[in-house]
Amino acid sequence: MHRILITNDDGIYSKGIRAAVEAVRDLGDVYVVAPLFQRSASGRAMTLHRPLRAKLVNVPGAKVAYGLDGTPTDCVIFALARFTDFDLVISGINLGENLSTEITVSGTASAAIEAATHGIPGIAISLEVDWKKTLGEGDGVDFSVASHFLRRMARAVLERGLPEGVDVLNVNVPMDATPETKIEVTRLARRRYRPTVEERIDPRGHPYYWVVGKRCEEFEPGTDAYALKVERKVSVTPVNIDMTAKVDFGEVAEILR
Repeated sequence: MHRILITNDDGIYSKGIRAAVEAVRDLGDVYVVAPLFQRSASGRAMTLHRPLRAKLVNVPGAKVAYGLDGTPTDCVIFALARFTDFDLVISGINLGENLSTEITVSGTASAAIEAATHGIPGIAISLEVDWKKTLGEGDGVDFSVASHFLRRMARAVLERGLPEGVDVLNVNVPMDATPETKIEVTRLARRRYRPTVEERIDPRGHPYYWVVGKRCEEFEPGTDAYALKVERKVSVTPVNIDMTAKVDFGEVAEILR
């Protein structure tokens, strides 16, 4: 029997994580460890300066489920310590897409990357949403098509594994996708947002600051952002956690000399 770990960065009460459990519950024993609260944009942060606390949560279809007051990376580490090994780690289904090299900021993608550092294949899956129509933990969001693609990909990875050199699949599903929507294997776009800081003034006249980002609207063909935003396809980006540049090391040494 396969052992599957599911986590996310939206929190254990997100409807997306319940949709993920429902999608793969008959493919193996499903364990859930996810943050107790929203931890988006936490990257691969770990909690090292205080103890972690865990709470048993009822998640239908899961063998056991814990909410952890830590980050998505903490959740993977906790699960491996508590339940030993897994055949697959799924992170998601995330509310909102995770595109471009900015997946290094994403808690969703980072949880799958953490699993990969332990030799476990990962799938990070995100669903594009209309934030004007999305409430709370995913109220009003239809996860059925994203669940369809997740089940399809999870089954394939469990049965056939990932190709050599691929550690994680970063998946993004358009909000208007159907089960017949085409899948495009892509590379990461260079960036999705151009961040800056916006200054505002509080009622007492003191400044405070928001990190905000202006979206890039033009993307190069072949990238995840182009596939999702322009072609309206399901983007699947194979990710390798070895970020060493594929260059002639001699050229780098020559520059340093």
